[in-house]
Amino acid sequence: MTSNNSLSGRWLIVSDLDGTLLDHYDYSHAPVDELLNRLERRGVPVILNSSKTLPEILELRRQLHNRHPFIVENGSAIFIPADYFPAAPPAAHRRNHFWVIETGVKRAQLLAFLRADAAEHGAPYLSFAAASCEEIVQATGLSPKQARAAQRRDYSEPLLWRGSAAEQRAFETRARAAGLSTLQGGRFLHLLGPADKGTATLRLLDCYRHCRDIDYRLIAAGDSPNDLDMLRVADIAVLIRAPHRPPPELQAKADQRVFVSEAIGPAGWNETIGRLFS
Repeated sequence: MTSNNSLSGRWLIVSDLDGTLLDHYDYSHAPVDELLNRLERRGVPVILNSSKTLPEILELRRQLHNRHPFIVENGSAIFIPADYFPAAPPAAHRRNHFWVIETGVKRAQLLAFLRADAAEHGAPYLSFAAASCEEIVQATGLSPKQARAAQRRDYSEPLLWRGSAAEQRAFETRARAAGLSTLQGGRFLHLLGPADKGTATLRLLDCYRHCRDIDYRLIAAGDSPNDLDMLRVADIAVLIRAPHRPPPELQAKADQRVFVSEAIGPAGWNETIGRLFS
């Protein structure tokens, strides 16, 4: 790992949450709290980019004292505080205290596809829309309050797969044929529109460069296959080790630097990002 002496210019850090900034089992962010405060003092924005919903990320931003833009539901929408840039970003619409750029499709369209697909092929999965709060608590380890926030989705539908691998591959093929996409996260198969974390990251990066006239460069951190699109577009990709699987396999670009943490979860985030900004 190289120290910050080799980093020049201005940087954005885009980070996954579960298993990356948050512990996979208890969702603790304690190992990164001091480093996040230090990055804030240095003027390095940390942008949360997760499969989580708007209510979930709003609560986490409050806990993390984070005031920066964020990306919800695997790249399906970008939320920018209304007073963050001098003017509204292109293609954004106002939603309460945020400018929103939507890159995905509405959840209603996804649920309509699931209903039609299940009528013909069955449903070897538990979807969040059909799950009770208790079932989500059991599947995720979230508290009941957190589980209810996870159900309040706008652009995606997590599926706890219970069928075979062959059934999952067939389902993914049918989703693509319908113009949708799937992403395998740490626990769930996510059904969503033609959006991904990488495309949304680049869209937000363009907003920073246009609105602030600064040639920001990008660090991305993630731990699972649904982070690969985000990791691929970064100048520096940080792969965080998980407790139950190897890091995702990233085919690095020629000019990209890639680091893999030694520690797991947020301790690994603190280790790798901390050395870059030591």
